[in-house]
Amino acid sequence: MDQKLTRNLEIINLVSDFEEMCSTGESIFLTEKSFIDIINYYEDENQLDRALNVCNLAIAQFNYRVEFYITKAKVLSKLNRPAECLEVLNIADSIAPSELEIKLIRIKIYAYSGRIDEAQNILDDLKSHVVGSDRAEVLICESYIHEVNQDFNRMYDVLKEAIVNDPQNAEALDRFWFSIEFSKNYFGAIAFLNKIIDRTPYSFMAWYNLGEAYSCVGEYNKAISALEYAFIIKPEFQIAYYECAELCLQTKKYAKALSIYKEAVALFGVDEDVFINMADCHKALGNLSAAKYNLYKALKYDPYNDEIYFKLGNCYASEKNWNNAVKSYHKAIAIEDNTEEYFLQLAEAYYTLGSYEKADFFYRKATTIAPEESFYWSKYATFLIKTGERKLALQLLEKAEDFTFGANILYCKSAALILSKDNAKGLDVLREALEEDHSDHKLLFKIEPELALDKQITAMINYYKPEIGQ
Repeated sequence: MDQKLTRNLEIINLVSDFEEMCSTGESIFLTEKSFIDIINYYEDENQLDRALNVCNLAIAQFNYRVEFYITKAKVLSKLNRPAECLEVLNIADSIAPSELEIKLIRIKIYAYSGRIDEAQNILDDLKSHVVGSDRAEVLICESYIHEVNQDFNRMYDVLKEAIVNDPQNAEALDRFWFSIEFSKNYFGAIAFLNKIIDRTPYSFMAWYNLGEAYSCVGEYNKAISALEYAFIIKPEFQIAYYECAELCLQTKKYAKALSIYKEAVALFGVDEDVFINMADCHKALGNLSAAKYNLYKALKYDPYNDEIYFKLGNCYASEKNWNNAVKSYHKAIAIEDNTEEYFLQLAEAYYTLGSYEKADFFYRKATTIAPEESFYWSKYATFLIKTGERKLALQLLEKAEDFTFGANILYCKSAALILSKDNAKGLDVLREALEEDHSDHKLLFKIEPELALDKQITAMINYYKPEIGQ
């Protein structure tokens, strides 16, 4: 059996035995290592109150072991109980006054408590004599002071120095990304991280940070490769899988995204978000049955998720199964009735089915929810024009101009006027639309394809066509 799996099972059995002893009121006497393993387990599971209770039991049994006081202080810090944390550190200090870790925790607590001068005094003393990997730990603590002071450029600089001193330091690398985000020094970080990776090519956190930085500057292929290296180096690095897969999804690398999601599912199991994202991949690849299968699986995890029903509606719409599409959209709206996109897609489905009154109602609802969005007005106006209600369309577009503006509104207005035989005014509006956004002119022909045969219209479109490179 894999050594790591054996170790995990040993710890799970240890915790299970410990919890049974607690439930029966049995006296608990464990080795130091067992206490540490149980505390670490509860911390990993984010069960910090339980971890704190185990720290107290360990201290009761080993009351002169400074390690348990330090561990308790860390847990109290995570629980945001600074006063109690400092009390425990004072006890630890009396047992081992030269212990570096006590001073490091104290700096962080002072920094986050606003006691910057006290934190800085300890820091200055440590920086005067600490070297090597210990210096990296001191610099990490300094980064907390700069974070509190919102001096993110300085935070970035000291974390760089910490990483140079200890390229494998997980906390330094983790906090380094935080400093990159706030300092916006993406290009500098990319150059630096590439140098670190040259020195330590198996640093999964360096690869992860590099991938995130590449993503922020639009180098998506490099970002995907870097994130892949991160989870190849550390197969249990769950977030790297999901970040990489999501980036593949955003950049339309659907097959690759799906492959990564499947790998992640095999390792970590699934939740509704993974099923939804996998459904998006399948739909984009034309695998509508697989997309629906994943969405229905997602519903088992969260039967009141409006997004899932909406996406199901889109799948049925792609299959031209409009009745099922309508049912799905209605279910989405029953859960969330303030999302304009849901009402628009329902209106489009009813329009396709020939239920014009219902379509009209839901188009109107979409514009009511998002009156500032010209897109929804243009969709509603297009529907009215196509169903012969040109006068109503013009009235609607006049109303739309009270809330929003856009070339799409103008193209709809132009089409309605021209089809109403008001050519002069229609062409004037078309000229305004072309000057506003020439690239949107195909909307005119979507509304009425025969307008593409009108020589006056095509001549005007060609006249206002922007020159290449303009």
